[in-house]
Amino acid sequence: MHTDSDSKLRVFDRTTRLMHWLTAGLMLLVFALAFSIDLATSRASHTAVLQLHRSVGLSVWVLTMVRLVWRHFAKFPDWPSDKSQTMRVAAMASEYALYALLLVQPLLGLLQTNAHGDRVYLFFIGQLPALIEKNRPLAQQLLIGHKSVGFALLGLIAVHVSAALCHHFWRRDDTLTAMLPAANRWHPVGSEADLACEADAPQIRAQC
Repeated sequence: MHTDSDSKLRVFDRTTRLMHWLTAGLMLLVFALAFSIDLATSRASHTAVLQLHRSVGLSVWVLTMVRLVWRHFAKFPDWPSDKSQTMRVAAMASEYALYALLLVQPLLGLLQTNAHGDRVYLFFIGQLPALIEKNRPLAQQLLIGHKSVGFALLGLIAVHVSAALCHHFWRRDDTLTAMLPAANRWHPVGSEADLACEADAPQIRAQC
């Protein structure tokens, strides 16, 4: 959610939803590639998977920057009315923590690549310039940091997904459905009952 909200909106705008799910897909791919690097059966395949992992990671960095810029122009749905201030602060903190790690992680990978004496071939199209000189001890430290941030990201993503499912199945609000690709066609779990009550309300008032 976002502090610049609109109580009349029920779903996120299409651009926000597109970038959200594109980020999710790229992160799924980047982790799949990361865990596949050591499974490569040849040096050529190892290099190909590694370079693709790096390229997708940098794509996540670019997309995250675009998302942060877009936040200044987009209007987001308002918070659920029954969501406490503590829950709102926790949600915003986890959201910005995700953004921070999505920006830090690719940079750590790029710096580690350069410190190791290698270059990133962006989707095998062209070679990116090195940001730092070769430094094997530094490369080892950067690799440790890169892996640590990666596991932290996995943990935050798990919390993010769990919170979305909790909102949908336990709290029964439209937090999850507001971000779905076809959000306008979805309704929260309890929406049918709510709509029925709203439809019956004028008749009940007339009888009174």
